[in-house]
Amino acid sequence: MPENTFASMGVDARICRNLAANGITAPTPIQALTLADALAGRDICGKAGTGSGKTLAFGVPMVQNVRQAKPSRPTALVLVPTRELASQVAEVLGQVAAKLARVDVFYGGSSMDRQAKSLKRGVDIAVATPGRMIDLMERRLINLSDVEMVVVDEADRMADMGFVPQVNKILAGTGEERHTMLFSATLDADVTVLVRRHMVDPVTHAVPEDQPTVATMTHHFLLVDPAERLEYVERMSSGAERTLVFVRTRDSAERVAERLRDLGVEAEAFYGGLRQSARERALRRFSTGRTAVLVATDVAARGLDVTGLDLVVHYDIPEDHKAYLHRSGRTARGGAEGVVATLVPRHQAREVVRMQKVVGLDTGIVQAALGAPALAGISRGEEFSAQPYEVPERRSESSYAPRRGGSSQWGQRGRRQGSGARYKVR
Repeated sequence: MPENTFASMGVDARICRNLAANGITAPTPIQALTLADALAGRDICGKAGTGSGKTLAFGVPMVQNVRQAKPSRPTALVLVPTRELASQVAEVLGQVAAKLARVDVFYGGSSMDRQAKSLKRGVDIAVATPGRMIDLMERRLINLSDVEMVVVDEADRMADMGFVPQVNKILAGTGEERHTMLFSATLDADVTVLVRRHMVDPVTHAVPEDQPTVATMTHHFLLVDPAERLEYVERMSSGAERTLVFVRTRDSAERVAERLRDLGVEAEAFYGGLRQSARERALRRFSTGRTAVLVATDVAARGLDVTGLDLVVHYDIPEDHKAYLHRSGRTARGGAEGVVATLVPRHQAREVVRMQKVVGLDTGIVQAALGAPALAGISRGEEFSAQPYEVPERRSESSYAPRRGGSSQWGQRGRRQGSGARYKVR
């Protein structure tokens, strides 16, 4: 069987040259599956995770088929959930489209005036976050009625972040005969709503699941005194080249990063309210190893793909099992091994045990002394032994759901009142 190449799949020679100039000569599995249908203008649902090459899977056909735009009226649109991903996608598309199409990026936190001027000059492919695109539409700075190609990237993350109503509104303003592509790591119920509403007879392509799962990582759940969590991070990160620490809020990110620096750890904060230039600088320093620890919130870290990440630490307990899997999945990428450590305050131990059940882990929680020598080697997979912690049982431990007509500390829909954790087990 002849080897798949971009040229053999019908990609324009000029695009092939642009790809080759950036060291890209052969399609990845998701690209090989989708390119022919995408070039032919079929609606596509692509199931592939971060780092699979899906940006080129939709970017190559978009650049090849895009029509030159009039001022303020782009003809192709890519919607992504975060500013970081918008910048990454625009950079990749810019490389593919060099001298062939005009690409620009639109997200909140950057100059609206600059973006308005760019649109007036003419943008063929607009890469945008939903919030900023709605702003541009409401200010009449952009008209989407000429858009003939739309991509919804990271659709599952878009749904998790509550952007589906905004996506619906944006797509309603585009051309009726558009070519629509949707890419997502999962195609669950929230994503299929978008598929049914906005796509016509889509073909589905999915690459075999090669993204990290709980089985590809080593998981540690350490019972800690909340006041000592910083010292645990300091000890564990001392044996790792790069450690990603997850917290709940931007204030926590700043505070934890600052206090880690006080302990002599090269750490930086990474969160949604940070200036875009500061976020890009922090990510660049972390990716190149100049910063050893990145302290991030969940929203800011969506879509991050940092190679060589040794350790993920859940400093704050994740909101739910999806957040645990997403956070943890930043490590163990590309076939590498990964280590995940969760710092468990005693009062949240039951929540963590329930989360373990949902994600299929039976590791339990251990009591690891702060002075344990093995903490420094945890990221290298060194043997770790500690006293198991027996979580006290509580009546009705097996169900989150409140009794019908009664009350429950978990409140409606399995959510504990006053807690940020949501797990559902029946």
